[in-house]
Amino acid sequence: MSLYFTFEGKTDGSAVICSKWHPTIPTLAVATSSGKVNILGEEGDSIIELVVESDSSITCSALDWNPVQKVLCVGWKDGSISMLIDSRESRDTNTPHKGNAITAICWSESGDKVLTGDLQGNWCVWRFDKKLLLAVGSKESLDGGLTHMTFRTKPQSKRSVKEDVEMTEEEREDKATTERLMIEDEDDGLSDFKHGTVMRFNENCTWFVGGSSGNVWGIDGDGTCCVIFSMDGQPITSLIYHPARTGVVAMNQNSGVSYYTMSDDHRWSQQARFRISVGKGANTSTAHMIWVGRGLIATCAGETLIRVWNIDENENYVISADAAEGGEARVSEKVTAIAYNPRKRVLCGGTRSGKVIFWQYSGGDKSTTEDDWDVLAEVKMERIGVSELVWGPGDSLLSAAHSESVVVLHGTALKRKLFRNTAIIQLTPTTLLYQDLGANLHLHATATIRVKGVDLAGSHFVVWNSKQVELFHIQMSGIQSIGVIEVQNSSVALHTEKLMVTRTERGVSSLELYNTQLQKLSHLSVKAHEGEAVQIAVNSDYLVAATSKNYLSCWWIGGRAGEDKPHRYPKLVWDSDQLSIAQISVNCNGSKVAVLAKKTDSLGQTTPDQHVYVCDLEHDKTTEFNLADICRTPTSVFWDETEPKLLACEATRTKKQPSTTEEQTDTAEGIENQTNQNHNSDDTEELRTEVVTFFASQKGVKLQDQFPLDKSMTALIGLGVPNFYFYSREGKRVDDKNTNVITKVMRDFEGIDCTDPRIREALLDFSFNLACGDMDAAYRSVKLIKDENVWTNMAQMCVKTGRLDVAEVCLGNMQDAKGARALREAKKEPEQEAHIAMLALQLGLIDDAERLYKKCGRYDLLNSMHQACGRWETAISLAEEHDRIHLRSIHYSHARHLESLGKLHEATAAYEKAKCHGYEVPRMYNNAGMLEELECYVVRSEDSDVQKWWAQFCESIGQNEQALHFYKKAGDTLSRIRLHCYLRDMDTAVQIVQAPENASTAAAAAYHLARQFEEAGKMKETLQFYRVAKAYRNAIRIARTNDMEGEVMQLSLQADQATIIESAQWFEEQNMLDKAVILYKKGGELSKALDLCIRGELYETLQKLADDLDKEADPDVFIQCAEFFLSKDQNEKAVDMYIQAKGYSEALQACLDCNVKLTDEMAEEMTLPKTDNEDDEALRLSLLRKIAKVAKLQESWHLACKKYTQVCSRGYNGSTQHSMNYH
Repeated sequence: MSLYFTFEGKTDGSAVICSKWHPTIPTLAVATSSGKVNILGEEGDSIIELVVESDSSITCSALDWNPVQKVLCVGWKDGSISMLIDSRESRDTNTPHKGNAITAICWSESGDKVLTGDLQGNWCVWRFDKKLLLAVGSKESLDGGLTHMTFRTKPQSKRSVKEDVEMTEEEREDKATTERLMIEDEDDGLSDFKHGTVMRFNENCTWFVGGSSGNVWGIDGDGTCCVIFSMDGQPITSLIYHPARTGVVAMNQNSGVSYYTMSDDHRWSQQARFRISVGKGANTSTAHMIWVGRGLIATCAGETLIRVWNIDENENYVISADAAEGGEARVSEKVTAIAYNPRKRVLCGGTRSGKVIFWQYSGGDKSTTEDDWDVLAEVKMERIGVSELVWGPGDSLLSAAHSESVVVLHGTALKRKLFRNTAIIQLTPTTLLYQDLGANLHLHATATIRVKGVDLAGSHFVVWNSKQVELFHIQMSGIQSIGVIEVQNSSVALHTEKLMVTRTERGVSSLELYNTQLQKLSHLSVKAHEGEAVQIAVNSDYLVAATSKNYLSCWWIGGRAGEDKPHRYPKLVWDSDQLSIAQISVNCNGSKVAVLAKKTDSLGQTTPDQHVYVCDLEHDKTTEFNLADICRTPTSVFWDETEPKLLACEATRTKKQPSTTEEQTDTAEGIENQTNQNHNSDDTEELRTEVVTFFASQKGVKLQDQFPLDKSMTALIGLGVPNFYFYSREGKRVDDKNTNVITKVMRDFEGIDCTDPRIREALLDFSFNLACGDMDAAYRSVKLIKDENVWTNMAQMCVKTGRLDVAEVCLGNMQDAKGARALREAKKEPEQEAHIAMLALQLGLIDDAERLYKKCGRYDLLNSMHQACGRWETAISLAEEHDRIHLRSIHYSHARHLESLGKLHEATAAYEKAKCHGYEVPRMYNNAGMLEELECYVVRSEDSDVQKWWAQFCESIGQNEQALHFYKKAGDTLSRIRLHCYLRDMDTAVQIVQAPENASTAAAAAYHLARQFEEAGKMKETLQFYRVAKAYRNAIRIARTNDMEGEVMQLSLQADQATIIESAQWFEEQNMLDKAVILYKKGGELSKALDLCIRGELYETLQKLADDLDKEADPDVFIQCAEFFLSKDQNEKAVDMYIQAKGYSEALQACLDCNVKLTDEMAEEMTLPKTDNEDDEALRLSLLRKIAKVAKLQESWHLACKKYTQVCSRGYNGSTQHSMNYH
């Protein structure tokens, strides 16, 4: 948990002009309107005060710290410059800025040079030589005042930075000399920006400067200047450098932003140019811009939000101050200042009402949404109007400037320690709470120092900060301070009989041991190659130390003074420049050390590492668990007091990153959902701090459990089987006693009496084996324990391991017959995951069941589960995306559910989505006796089914007029006709059927009306409306009954084929053969039609039939026609019929017998295609000879020769030779 303590800066109460922290030393410089510059410590205490003695009206106008040394450069309103070196001031009044207020100061990264600029545009590069400033180069009047400066840094590893810092002055000068600034531009750099300014920069010393003219210049360490780009003449309000892209980003007074980068050929080009949209009431003249990550800038302009831009990806979003902790809207929270800590990746915003809001970055490499920022804390200060925020060195120092003072904020984690059945907890910077759970003892203690660390052992506890250590003795009557030790940036740990303090002198660290009377006993040495001791921790009789070079050393300290000895050999955790140790904790037997780390990127940004490392000192092995797989980041780690394998850590939620493989995705989701089922999902979304427990063994670090802290728990203090211990700020009443330490039973021990050590050991083995996935060993551990909770936990673990055989045994021991039956029935499904999902469902592991159903693609079963759980919105959205076939049925089930709850309006909407509202909604309102509401719904509705239902209801109660009205609205013409006929209003019924607007729906109505007329004996009207209804069979029936042959013929021609044939047969029976032939032909019975033509000697009709025949007709029909034509001496027509029937021999014989001329067209039509089949080919050749012979006899020599040639061609080319007789 993050806490922020505030310290009022010791200033004179004048308005704050500017303030600046030293980059590495916790020292703050504050300039006020009274002409003073106050140097404050990290707790706001005054260290030194500067003032212009001759004239108090001359105030400081700019200041900047040397990044390497404890040197402050101060610029004054009269143009003079002061250097504060080791509390001694030297002032130079004869500067190039004389008479002009200095508006900007910026040191080089190496601290050997500094650039100054004034209100008239004059600038000067100074070389810092020990205690003096020597001018290198200057220029007058750069078109307006210079107000903003930034130094060109470059991304590099920590090693290269260290090398630069350790350079001697001569080496720096030689390097700068060899990298001269080269300008290849004309007219003093005022070139055409469209083509880009060409400028070769000194790699070590280049500044970028902006001012009121809107131009951005580059100034070399040797004093050469060049314009890079312009901002349209608008004064610049912010200027920042992009080290990863060698770019400069500037913002002007009109909220315009320009982004320029330099290419490899030293040419500057514009990458982006845009204007930031600001809301009403924003103050663009004071808007400023800062980096908040790689390629990510943030701006504020007095609005209720912070605007964030990714200039590399051209994406933007906003962070709202209204959505701060608590979720309450804050309309008046205008953000007036922002600052960013790259080491912790924390953004803070100061508001007009005097609040400072902190956001922690939790996104990935690229930030695209405000969800990447989580509210970390909110601090309300006594004064209003935050004008400036500045982060100090380290991770937790921040200064907030107000109109009349400056406040220093210290960020710290809640300091607490558990020792057996006692706990010590920090409440404020100087007060602590001690609580003995066994004796119900509550004591408060006040330290004489600001507490930054605390440790507890036995009847003593110790607190410390970077300068002092104070030891306390605990008694029933109260807490007594034993004394204070002076230290310097030490780490402290406490044993029941000894106090350990780290000391570092000349790069060599040692651990000094004191007794409880603060008498020095001995010391333990840390080897020089291992680095400096930065952290120590004690558990039982074992002491472990972590060094700056990532070594761990362990000692046994359980003996008397001087008997302390190394427990294990020193171990190197990582050989990496990017990782460093952030926190350590040793287990109760000294065999393992848990380590949390922090990692530093190339830009110096420090972020918590998401791994929990466990160093096995006994086997010289390091294992780890990556909490990124479950979207968590560890913040603190604790070992169990008695169990050497069990540890826990506090973790915060982080944004989920995409897994690289499907297997990783499944594993991460399974782990995350596995142990978090018994908590309300809404609460877990709101709470971001969780407790995660592990077992560490030679099998690795295995996740055992995870759960969120509920609202009553502030932080985890420690753990001791079978309990967790939490601090509660509000307190809790337990057994009629108030307590601030709350216990929570571990999951695998819930509901079990653990007073028997054998049961406790069995449950520990059971929990350990479950975490390792060894179900058989877990079963053996507890098979004799008859407790339902144990078997429930094992069954829940079977969901992860997929051991359904073990799960069935667990369900049996749980006496869960319903669950066992559900699991047996689920085995009918083909997917194994569906079986496990049903097990999870029976155990209440809803999230696991959901994950498994998704994995096997059984969205139908998943939807049924959501419906059974009452998650209707989830079920509907899932069906819309993956299971649309069941979407309407889900809406229907939802509607039935809502109806059962009496939510009829919501049920109506659901029935409408299910497309069954035409019946269900009227039924629902009718059953509820809400006829008035139903009538209103019908009137509003445009649905024809609803209107039809209401019309039928009105008809049933005799309201015929209203029924006719709603039948008409519903477009139900049949019901209107039916009701009019019932009312004997035939004329109106006829008008309705004949109305053009009812043409599309009149068929059924016309049929009903025709039946009514038929019953009334009105045959004319009957035929008319049967025809409208296209009920031709009924109309033909009426016409035949009344001997209306003409009507029968007309109606039959419009009827279906069966009716046509039936009418043709009737005409044939009536000996009306001409009509029968027409209908037979239309009905497809051609042979029957021809037979009637021949029998009735209908020659003209037969001729027409023959002409209409196509080649697809039955060959028998063609033969029949041919024979008929021969009998009537229509020989050519007969030959054509034979050819169409493929009776080629008969056609050729008819040509000879009847002297019909054989034409080329006839011959070609009778010529068969070639084939590879010998029999078919022989037939083809025989037919060719016959055609040729007929042509020869008819003296068609050309045709005969052509066909004989075709026969010959086959003879020469084929395998069979034929001799041809041409005579």
